[in-house]
Amino acid sequence: MNKNLKYFHTEQNTQGIILIHPSTTDSNTNELDQLEEFIDIALFYLGKPDIKGIIYQNLLSTKETDYKAIYTIASDSDIFEKRLSFLLSKIPDLQQLKPVISIIQNDCEGLSMAAALWGSRRIATREARLGFSEARYGLFPGFGATVLTSRLLDPEKAVSFLTQGTILTAVQAQEAGLIDQVVVDLTEALESAQQYILQNPVLQVKTSPLPINIEAFEASAALIKKRNHGLIPGIDHCLQMIRDARELSLRDALIQEAQHYTKVWNSQEALSMLRTQYYGIREAIRPDTSTGFELKKLGVIGAGMMGSGIAYESARAGIDVFLKDVDLAQASKGKAYSEKVCNKLVQLGIMTENAQHQLLEYIHPTDQMADLENTDLIIEAVFEDKVLKAEVTTESLPYLNEKGFFASNTTSLPISELASVSSKPENFIGMHFFSPVDRMALVEIIRGSKTSDDTLKKALQVARQFGKIPIVVYDGPAFFTSRIFFNYLLEAITMLLEGIPANDIELQARSAGFAVGPLAVLDEISLSLMLHVYDQLPALHSSQKRCYNYLTKLVTAGRNGRKTGKGFYDYDSVTGKKTIWQDPEITEADHLPDGEQIRKRLLHVMSLDSFRCLNEGVLQHPVDGDIGSVLGIGYAVHTGGVFGHIDQVGLRDFVNECQAFAEFGEQWKIPPALLQLADRNFSFYSGFDSNWK
Repeated sequence: MNKNLKYFHTEQNTQGIILIHPSTTDSNTNELDQLEEFIDIALFYLGKPDIKGIIYQNLLSTKETDYKAIYTIASDSDIFEKRLSFLLSKIPDLQQLKPVISIIQNDCEGLSMAAALWGSRRIATREARLGFSEARYGLFPGFGATVLTSRLLDPEKAVSFLTQGTILTAVQAQEAGLIDQVVVDLTEALESAQQYILQNPVLQVKTSPLPINIEAFEASAALIKKRNHGLIPGIDHCLQMIRDARELSLRDALIQEAQHYTKVWNSQEALSMLRTQYYGIREAIRPDTSTGFELKKLGVIGAGMMGSGIAYESARAGIDVFLKDVDLAQASKGKAYSEKVCNKLVQLGIMTENAQHQLLEYIHPTDQMADLENTDLIIEAVFEDKVLKAEVTTESLPYLNEKGFFASNTTSLPISELASVSSKPENFIGMHFFSPVDRMALVEIIRGSKTSDDTLKKALQVARQFGKIPIVVYDGPAFFTSRIFFNYLLEAITMLLEGIPANDIELQARSAGFAVGPLAVLDEISLSLMLHVYDQLPALHSSQKRCYNYLTKLVTAGRNGRKTGKGFYDYDSVTGKKTIWQDPEITEADHLPDGEQIRKRLLHVMSLDSFRCLNEGVLQHPVDGDIGSVLGIGYAVHTGGVFGHIDQVGLRDFVNECQAFAEFGEQWKIPPALLQLADRNFSFYSGFDSNWK
């Protein structure tokens, strides 16, 4: 048998047990081909009278799933579905004849974990971490994973596990019922597997339909559906398969899964999400050590929410950080923020008290600028005021070491202007962290007109060292994320002033896939902050002026947002519960637009301005815009981002729809370059590859 094998080799011990191992580490191997060969080998040996059972581990030679290869195969949906159905239809035979035991080591996710479930028994070593991340990328766990998991776990537990991308420790997986045994190491796993095979020559695995608590399942599924609004096909198909896995026979359910899996792979949403959430982010976090730079000492100026969060991330990365504020009490309050975050992690069992103590030791509160002496990097995180930032920059720059660089944490102030106070503007850059820093993964790195390549590389290295996902943008009014975010808010207020009810705007924003409605967001950041950002812009067009005047009126009336107890929502001072507020001075429009138009206006206006950013050179690559819009400002995840959205709509249709919205304001003016691209039927991506120049 071994002579004809391409991907595996087998060993037979003296007790009649077969061990199957991968025979290649070639990352270019086709995973579907590999799994087809494995199951044929296994069934061949299970049919031999002298074989008592099979043990296998790490079937796939690479730890990470090659989604691009699967996408290529799945694009021929008929052939892919037939191959996958035929493969999965053999799994019941694999589980019925004799014991087949999978051993799980280290990290085991995606297709590797799916293959591990094919066995009739699963043993994991103590350090193993396992699960399925597919839901994060618009897919659902395939190759039998959803069906087999749903037959091992209670359906309501399977809903959470399969649709949330949860990764479990070996012990957690055993407690859930996903694996059967946890052992210390591989040696013990092999011994335990052999012993089990010898003691259990006949299997009693049930392949008929299983009971299901429909009420409990539907309750769990309803929570997921509410969160996703039916916008992500992978989630919807997964929920259907969890139910089918219990109500159908094992074989029928597996064939059904192959059909659903093929449909999802051929959806726009899966391609867009994979491109951004998987490949885009992987490229963004890929290390680059070519600078030779090492961050050992960081100075953070400003111990407010942003500065405190940056200090926490630095300490979490094992870097000494000196947190400077005007007085020691304020600086110490900043350190207390990190202690609060750690306390919560300790309570949840995510962090030990010893780890908390070690982390806090890295944070040094101070009111003395001299304590920043010989720092490798200084990040100023003071209030968004040009004069204040210039003052602290000028005072702190002398304390940088010779190879150090300076970063401003700002949402919208021009980096080139802020850098003008430095004698070495090439060593000055923007690093826009998002709030709360300990939970938001994105960092927008802003290159000024004189920022050097070396400084850019150092800033990217620091962001990655902090465990963040960086995107690079170039200097311009409000950069990228803030700029398009404020267009989202602008469009909502424009619609409000047109007489569209506030509740309709909020409802349709969430239905479009936005994480939070625009009016709720405005209340959280405060209306006065949007006014402050508008004050920094070189000029306002008439739509922005209308918005500015209306916000000024509300702030003057005391409706500045959550902090003042009222804004676009009213907040109960006791319970904190909010209710939407409808301005009585605004008359409802005689003819209200349908929900689809509201959704399109909110999605399109951000994508249109994103193109302006790309065309103007604020963005260099569409994928940076996609990552930034989804991770930074909660753009609809199913689109893959602002440029993924345009591709899903189709550029010609997108332009036509934007032109139809021209009556609503200057924000809908179409750049000539976009009209030219629409004439060519341009798309920003072909599959996973960018078409942008």
